[in-house]
Amino acid sequence: MQWGVFSFVDNVPGVAAALAAGLDWVCLDGQHGRWDDARVLAALDALPTGPGRILVRVRSLDEGLIGRALDAGAHGVIVPMVESVEQAEAAVAAVRYPPAGSRSFGPIATPYGAPSDTEAANAAVLCVVMIETAVGLDAVEAIAAVPGVDLLFVGPFDLSLSLGTDVDGLLSDGAAGPLGRVVAAAAATGIRAGAFAGTPARARRMAEAGFTFIAATTDTDVVERGLSAVLSQLS
Repeated sequence: MQWGVFSFVDNVPGVAAALAAGLDWVCLDGQHGRWDDARVLAALDALPTGPGRILVRVRSLDEGLIGRALDAGAHGVIVPMVESVEQAEAAVAAVRYPPAGSRSFGPIATPYGAPSDTEAANAAVLCVVMIETAVGLDAVEAIAAVPGVDLLFVGPFDLSLSLGTDVDGLLSDGAAGPLGRVVAAAAATGIRAGAFAGTPARARRMAEAGFTFIAATTDTDVVERGLSAVLSQLS
């Protein structure tokens, strides 16, 4: 099991604190968060190295943004709204150097050893594709089978909207439902299944559903919970 946090606020000390707390990974959210390209690069320059992985959710399936995040030292990228084999193949190509992909060579920092060691980078980098629409769910088995896809990651809020339900409804459907289908597709091809939970309670339910790479909270949720705890002690 690997627990992570999504960082929406472009706060480098906050990300460093999350890593120091012992989380397995932190995602700098460039899609819905305040992490634009410049702030992502500055954060990756400033953050200390350690056992926790730093991932970047890019704004879209954009080869340039993916390459820049990896060149700055990200351990991997999370690509939103992947709905087809072709899109999954494009994500893999953007993440890996030839002959496995088409990533342009120009690393500034690397967590995998010598910058010139492209084989080490290809082997270690994470290519995470998000399943968060009905179209993506329909193609999930084929997407999971794309060579180089390392992890399927469910965006449950978009997926539930696309399916006309809500997150609790998805979690209640069990192994026969959409979430179970994603977990099964990942297991069938020997890759991992992850999901955004956002709260500890929902994270436990995601773990029970078979996900092993889970965003258990967000930086904004942690601040809210922490301040609520402080205020409760003052009243």
